[in-house]
Amino acid sequence: MPNDRVKDTPKPPLWKRALRRAVTLTGTASVVAMAAGAVWIGSATLATRAAAVDAPPPAPITTVAAMRVSPSNAMTVTRAFHGQVEAAQTVSLGFEQSGRLNVLDVDEGDRVEAGQVLARLDTRILMAERARLMASRDALDAQAELSRRTTDRQKELRNRGFASDQAVDNTALNLAALQAQIAEVDAAITQVEVQLSQTELLAPFDGLVGVRHVDPGAILSVGAPVLDIREDSAPLFRVGIDPKLAATISEKTATIMLDGTRYDATFVGFRADLDAQTRTRTALFEIETTDPVYLSSGTLTLQGQLEQAGYAVPLRALRNGVRGLWTVTVLQAEEDDLYSAQAAAVEVLQVEGDTAFVRGTLQGDAMIVPDGTHRLVPGDQVRVTGGN
Repeated sequence: MPNDRVKDTPKPPLWKRALRRAVTLTGTASVVAMAAGAVWIGSATLATRAAAVDAPPPAPITTVAAMRVSPSNAMTVTRAFHGQVEAAQTVSLGFEQSGRLNVLDVDEGDRVEAGQVLARLDTRILMAERARLMASRDALDAQAELSRRTTDRQKELRNRGFASDQAVDNTALNLAALQAQIAEVDAAITQVEVQLSQTELLAPFDGLVGVRHVDPGAILSVGAPVLDIREDSAPLFRVGIDPKLAATISEKTATIMLDGTRYDATFVGFRADLDAQTRTRTALFEIETTDPVYLSSGTLTLQGQLEQAGYAVPLRALRNGVRGLWTVTVLQAEEDDLYSAQAAAVEVLQVEGDTAFVRGTLQGDAMIVPDGTHRLVPGDQVRVTGGN
């Protein structure tokens, strides 16, 4: 097959190509010029319209309440410690003898007096033993009396020459043996009487009956708990205190909160040792009340001094700052009774109720804004009302 050959298209002359390029450039320049003219005309129109509109009124000056704060070298702070209320004395009573519980005259919550008989054991066996010993003593007394008379007769017969010294010695020594037996029986009787006294459970002090562990008829072993007695006197409050604060509360009164009620308390003393677990010293306070507050927990409130230079400002005057700091809005005086709002960075040292003790860039006597700080930004001009 014959090959189709494409003929080369001849290029136009150089002068035609230059003419085409010139026409293209001229058209582009015309378009750019028309666009620039349109932009200029639009800007001029907007400027004319803006000039015809009245300018907005200036922003109103904010009126804020202010307060003056002054630097201080210390602040009174309140510290709270949680502790336990306990009776001045608490004892679990039990018998020193085993036996059957015959009588239990008190119940839980009863008030008792020191020396009052609270319970009794069955004493029949001890009473029988005491009776036996008394009978033995009577028999020994009779024998001793006979031996005493015999001795007197033997001495008289010896003086008259009718008895030997041996006979006198025998009767005298027999009397001494009987007297020793009487002393032994007397000791046994004393022992039984002591045991009889131990069958009565006596109140060791004035107080209230706590837990009643047993009822009449129970067989008790030696030392088995029968009743718990709590002393009827001012209760104690036991609380762990930081050792660094020990010197600050010596010989001071304090306030203790128990179930929403405040009680005055007097410092009694510290335990000599240091708590191995909490690393605190145990302080004892005597609560000035007769209310039944035993075995309840409470809070001890102590007043102390924070020795640090700073300012006392309302807690509501603080705003969040950067890097853990806070800010306070400070007012700086300008002309025409106007003030400029500025932000002062502060660090909170202590919070007491609705008051914060702070330090920072505040200097000298300062005027701060306690309320409405969210409406202000640094540089705002404000007018002050209520400043003091």
